[in-house]
Amino acid sequence: MSIVIVKGVRRMGKESRASMVRSAASLIRTRGVSATSFSDVLADSGAPRGSIYHHFPDGKAQLAADAIRWTSDRVLAHQRECPATTAAGVLNCFIDMWRQVVVSSRGTAGCVVAGVAIDTVAGDKALIDVVRATFRSWVDLLAKQLAAVGVPRERARAIAVATVAGMEGALILCRAEGRSRPLETVAAELMRLLPPDARATRR
Repeated sequence: MSIVIVKGVRRMGKESRASMVRSAASLIRTRGVSATSFSDVLADSGAPRGSIYHHFPDGKAQLAADAIRWTSDRVLAHQRECPATTAAGVLNCFIDMWRQVVVSSRGTAGCVVAGVAIDTVAGDKALIDVVRATFRSWVDLLAKQLAAVGVPRERARAIAVATVAGMEGALILCRAEGRSRPLETVAAELMRLLPPDARATRR
């Protein structure tokens, strides 16, 4: 009986922690790090008040880092499942993921990673390192996928960097405008970076 209880407590603890990370990600992408308090995260997640320092003894920076990692895992998983067989298709997979964020939030939500990058002092090396590693992992995956469908390796990496940067900037503009038009403009321009014979979107 005691073993069952312990396992149940551990499972509840993991679920509570995961819920707080999801809530932190949701709040940070609309408010930034500074305006997201532990109280906000607890209220949004429904987690017990005493659990916040148990799961995140290093404070808000640890919670923000975990929110980034959770978001990045989802981004990478989405892009890895992309069935595209053309360069345009690869870019469309990545772009459409962020288009859904803009549309579902009516332009109010941005990217957790960018939110942390902008709202974190440069001296916070640990958190900035997480941001840097995350963006690099997205660029690496896009570059690899573009190269796999025929884009020259050097061009693939440059286009991948431009795509990640373009989407992050587009999300900020969409937030300012409250609509998706900036993202559509950036998406169209990103497609122009591809070689002419790689712009077909078949999958």
